[in-house]
Amino acid sequence: MASETERRGPGRPKAASREVVEQIALALMLRDGYDTVSVDAIAAEAGIGRTTFFRYFGSKPGVIWAPFDATLVWLQESLDAAPVDADPLDAIRVAVVSSTRSAVSSSDVWLERFQLLDSHPNLRSEAHEHWERWKALLADRVARSFPDGHDDVVPMAVAGACHGVFLAELRRWRDEGDRDGFLRELDDRLLTVCAALHPLVADAAG
Repeated sequence: MASETERRGPGRPKAASREVVEQIALALMLRDGYDTVSVDAIAAEAGIGRTTFFRYFGSKPGVIWAPFDATLVWLQESLDAAPVDADPLDAIRVAVVSSTRSAVSSSDVWLERFQLLDSHPNLRSEAHEHWERWKALLADRVARSFPDGHDDVVPMAVAGACHGVFLAELRRWRDEGDRDGFLRELDDRLLTVCAALHPLVADAAG
């Protein structure tokens, strides 16, 4: 069987970049539905072979989850970069906004991905595991500020509240389409919620 390079032939354009294929895949999924769109359909629309698709994403779900998981890495890095004695709620707010800014900047369709996550039952069920990992990073940062560092209801409550803010702002963006205002509103809402949670964290920290 001819390789993808051989099929393109001499002088043909190089295969579409990962970013371009991601945009095409998301557009097809939003238009036709995640379950309906096949890897072959994405590859054909992008003018690439299946080999290139799997090299970029590993699988069809990888189109959705690989960028999400990259955001978790940025979130962890930002949390770790905060001074040890920093207010944990300030560290969380800065890390969430910073990691999300990196994610949005890295992909023209990062926000559009949420439309799929929030509208397809199969993806919503899969999203639970990924969001739990996101919340666990926040809860761990709060727990580290406590003298004994043990797990406690307060760290999970903070993580759950921040998750609620994030989902609310993503849904507001989905309805309004205001990409420019998304990060600003996310920061403002987290600031408000974290201020309300501050006495709870301070009391638990002793």
